[in-house]
Amino acid sequence: MKAKKMLPIITAVYFAVGLSIVISNNPWFLFTKNALSDMGSIQNPKGWMFNTFIVILGILGALTALVHKRKILTMAMLFLIMVGIFPEEYTPHTPSAILFYILSFIDIATNGKKAGLLAFATFLTMIGLVAVGIGLAIPELIGGTVILGYMIYLGLREEKIYTKNSTSNP
Repeated sequence: MKAKKMLPIITAVYFAVGLSIVISNNPWFLFTKNALSDMGSIQNPKGWMFNTFIVILGILGALTALVHKRKILTMAMLFLIMVGIFPEEYTPHTPSAILFYILSFIDIATNGKKAGLLAFATFLTMIGLVAVGIGLAIPELIGGTVILGYMIYLGLREEKIYTKNSTSNP
């Protein structure tokens, strides 16, 4: 049971620390002018850092999804891995990134009306921010934060279910 609770937390901490390290090594990066994937460009000598970070994030996310038996979320994480394997200059990058978000939000939406509203509102917010020209990084971070929050919720929910069932069975 501990893996179900700890994996999403480890994934979220890895995301925060890893992204901070990657950004600190790319001082030219601006949240309002760049996509996160710009740091993984083949034009960037430090692009390998971002791409490796994303592949490992996808693996941690896939493990979390598998432990929680979330098939759609597992597929989403496989697309996230592809985002790291194929830098932005390669054809599979953009469809992989879009499918990562769409499949993640679909998985979130399968958890009830409130979760569905959260997924839909997050997706619309991301699209709206892109449409007003704020860049891609901020919408990407908003979506990523909601997805990580959902994964942590899955871990906490499992812990509550486990605790509830174990206290009712002597």
